[in-house]
Amino acid sequence: MNTDKDRIIYVHGMKPKPRPEDHSAMLWRCLLDGVRRADGGVAEQLAGNPGMFALVAWSSLLYDEQTRIEPDVPGVERLLGLPGPEPDDIREAMHWHKRIGQFVYLLSDAFPVLIDLVANPDMKATLQDARRYFRNDDGVASRIRARVADALIAATGAGQRILLIGHSLGSVIAYDVLWELSRRRNSDVRIDQFLTIGSPLGVNFVQHRILGSRERGVRRYPDNIRAWRNLSAIGEMTALDRRMAKDFAPMYTAGLVESICDDIDLINYFRGPDGLNVHKCYGYMANEKTGAVLVEWLQRAAAPRRLPDPASRSA
Repeated sequence: MNTDKDRIIYVHGMKPKPRPEDHSAMLWRCLLDGVRRADGGVAEQLAGNPGMFALVAWSSLLYDEQTRIEPDVPGVERLLGLPGPEPDDIREAMHWHKRIGQFVYLLSDAFPVLIDLVANPDMKATLQDARRYFRNDDGVASRIRARVADALIAATGAGQRILLIGHSLGSVIAYDVLWELSRRRNSDVRIDQFLTIGSPLGVNFVQHRILGSRERGVRRYPDNIRAWRNLSAIGEMTALDRRMAKDFAPMYTAGLVESICDDIDLINYFRGPDGLNVHKCYGYMANEKTGAVLVEWLQRAAAPRRLPDPASRSA
């Protein structure tokens, strides 16, 4: 395993974030713990190479404020100190009120006129921020995507295999970037493993707005992903439609991707100042299933695969 030739690029989700150096260090610590749960030997090898992990920090482009890492520290310490979720975590994640909430939000996703009637203040704020991204207000989405694209292009230029992780809206941003790069004739970027966690890519609101959504046939989709894994926690209110293998099936049938696999029974047992948060990035990163994806990727030989001829793309 040659980690010098491997690069993990992480695109965070919505809402203001801590200082990039603090956020990156906490994410890496949690990811190492997820790997440890999957394979302790691999975790030991990774521990000495934090430079293989890169956070693409973009929240300062959308928000004027920055949060502090300290409020999340007790939750992370609890998360890393437990062998797995406690009974209360499981009960709360599977509670009937979450299932009703999911049903209501799925209904409003199918009938958008209902959203203002059913959304709570936090959900309305989230939708407002998402709309700012999709409208590309003041070019903010273009600038966010440029940061991600720069990281991918740099890793490709260094000859590194790329595992691209997108959490929440970060998975949408990552997908949009990959679609844009797919349309460039001169792009050599190839994602060996795409990992989406807590992703809303399956909901109608997003699918009608992502780049490529107005195209027809295979041009709707990026063609630079080798394999796609999607992880979603039980009780998620953001990743409502959680089966990417179904929603993006044409990518697979057209041979644009080798596989799209979903794992939708993950338990995210992060508890922060407001209690259980099944959507929290740290809980996803420290999960054994996330670690297993990373272990499998590191141990897999980078076998060549035929990709569409760049000359066939549109500029």
